[in-house]
Amino acid sequence: LFGSSVLGEDLVKMVGELRRRSVRLHTVRERVALCCLLAIVPLTSLNSAARLGGAAFVPAASGTSAPHGQGGVVREPKVARRFFEAFMGGQEEKPKFEDVVIREDYTLAAVFSGLGLVLCAALPYAGFGLGALVLLLGILFFVQTGRVRFCFDQDSFELRTLGQTAELNKPGQNIVVGGENRWTYSSFVNYEFFPKGLVEKGLPPILVYFKETQTPEDQWSVGPGELANSEKALQEGAVPGMVHFFPAICDTQQIKAEFERRGCKKIASE
Repeated sequence: LFGSSVLGEDLVKMVGELRRRSVRLHTVRERVALCCLLAIVPLTSLNSAARLGGAAFVPAASGTSAPHGQGGVVREPKVARRFFEAFMGGQEEKPKFEDVVIREDYTLAAVFSGLGLVLCAALPYAGFGLGALVLLLGILFFVQTGRVRFCFDQDSFELRTLGQTAELNKPGQNIVVGGENRWTYSSFVNYEFFPKGLVEKGLPPILVYFKETQTPEDQWSVGPGELANSEKALQEGAVPGMVHFFPAICDTQQIKAEFERRGCKKIASE
């Protein structure tokens, strides 16, 4: 059993495969099996070296030559070393992403401003109040599009604002529940674009929505969260968390791609 180095090579490959599949050793039986493997591989390498007459570790004398595989070749017990490297190497590193600032998009601001002007002109009396409101929203969206930036770094999604220079300010405090406007990707439980289906067709939506669990749980029912975390919503497949909405004043195709690329969870739509 210990006389063949092929066995050691197979064991190295087997452990490498276990690492690749993220297999964990939980039970006592699995740990005992691992100890046996740890004992077999060094013995395999040592026995293979002994079969070479000990010459595998002795350099050839100066001015002499030796047959292939004899005393002139220095060999190292690489099987055992690779075994321990394969097993002790730890988990594979998570993929690293570059920081991304989502491009601004003035489409929503332009649509609301144009619609507001049309309503004011077409309905000077009954529609003036509504038209003025829509126009004001359009102007607000223009301002926010120019100053708010949606950013992705190595582990979090955050909202930043442009300062007096081209540099971005640090994330501000959330005006509804407090805390930084910064959320880790692992805290996402869902995200969506409203109206649904527009982004998939290449059209800009009106709202971007996401739900996360980083915010303290006692704040989850604030505002629209009361409905989103209701018993009825949970029975229909919703996941508890803090709800966030913001107008689609950025490139929603790009932000959707970053949500997907960085592993943000999403409940599949029917």
